[in-house]
Amino acid sequence: MIKKLIPDFYYKSIYEIPYNKLYEDGIRLILTDLDNTLISYKETMPNEKLLEWKRSLIDMGFEIVIVSNSRKDRVTNFADALGVKCVKFSTKPLKRGIKKAIKKRTSRKYNRNEIILFGDQLMTDVFGGKRCKLKVALIEAVDKKTDTFPTRFNRKLENFFLKKIKRKYPDRYSEVLKRYVEGTDDSKEM
Repeated sequence: MIKKLIPDFYYKSIYEIPYNKLYEDGIRLILTDLDNTLISYKETMPNEKLLEWKRSLIDMGFEIVIVSNSRKDRVTNFADALGVKCVKFSTKPLKRGIKKAIKKRTSRKYNRNEIILFGDQLMTDVFGGKRCKLKVALIEAVDKKTDTFPTRFNRKLENFFLKKIKRKYPDRYSEVLKRYVEGTDDSKEM
């Protein structure tokens, strides 16, 4: 289980990701969390920078689907405003919501090696993506001060598992998770 909490990549922001490299590596579908990955919990609509981000990725040939654990209509409203499909109440780290996004919210069938999942939490996003055997990029939270209670709880739980990962997989910890814990970014692949 602990190995499934280790992401393939870590980035400070979705805007720092080398999308050209992902595309060269065959990635075509981006599954992304919403809250504190794309926007903070306080925000409800995409800003111009996010709209431009989406346009540039679509122009490159990516498809984007939001996969959120939130039940709120704000997920659907946000996805509609951004012009992408979504799965709300996805129950990450369970597989069902991620599988639904891949099978029912995309324009075509994708192989696992064509998919990456972006998220800001080890316990939901990284673990869920790894359980589905996907590549996963851990993204620094947009604004941790806006985290809801369940997310704050998950972040406390993360600390316990980060210590275990550091002991059991010191090389992998140093390559990616150390930067996450320390808040630095060299944006290396694992």
